[in-house]
Amino acid sequence: MSDPILIDLHCHLLPGIDDGASNENATVDLMRKEEADGVRAVMFTPHFYYERMGLDSFAENRKAAYSVAVKACQREGIRVAAKCGAEVHFTPALPFLDLSKLCYAGTHYILVELPTNVHPAGIEETLYSILQRGYTPILAHVERFPYVTENPALLYNWVTMGCLAQVNANAFLRGGETAKAVHRYVKWNLIHLMASDAHSIKRRPPNLKDGHAALPADLSEYFMRNGEAVFFDREPSLPEPVEPKKLFGLWK
Repeated sequence: MSDPILIDLHCHLLPGIDDGASNENATVDLMRKEEADGVRAVMFTPHFYYERMGLDSFAENRKAAYSVAVKACQREGIRVAAKCGAEVHFTPALPFLDLSKLCYAGTHYILVELPTNVHPAGIEETLYSILQRGYTPILAHVERFPYVTENPALLYNWVTMGCLAQVNANAFLRGGETAKAVHRYVKWNLIHLMASDAHSIKRRPPNLKDGHAALPADLSEYFMRNGEAVFFDREPSLPEPVEPKKLFGLWK
């Protein structure tokens, strides 16, 4: 089996399209950092909010920003493969949208961002409807949601439905309670992918290399192989999820 390659499946590096790279120069700086860190491919995932923008307008803006980014990287000699997707903010309208315009290009995977502080009503029904349409939701940065920390059985339910869960590299780098929670998710086989969620060089830089360096070798390889599978629209090899149990007030 060949060695896996490092792929960043969640980052905001397209110029001027969301709260990530502000312009072409920022995109170049971020892509240089990705390349220096050994990243060989990225999935550009600008934010999409159904309630704020039309899907066709979003797709057109993303296409224009992607063209600028690719030309700039070619001009600068940056050799990192790139495709487009989106970080799709949760809405009950998702099953009724043209998801082919939002999923990772050339794949059946779609990155879904849940609300940060509130467990959204109808989430299970919405995810089920997406799965029934043949798409696999990837739940973005699941370490950020306090309602999941308080009740990880929610994450277990979503994973057993068929969703994948992504964690940001920062979750392993910062330590503290977030890292403890994420390591529990890993123990329960509820995390499948790691990405940078990079936005800017100074504030939220690409850090996938550092994130992998903080992991045991087998976990690092697991994340890398899953990242490859998703990028190339293959099915990752996933262990059976373990249902979290609460014992004396603590999740075990």
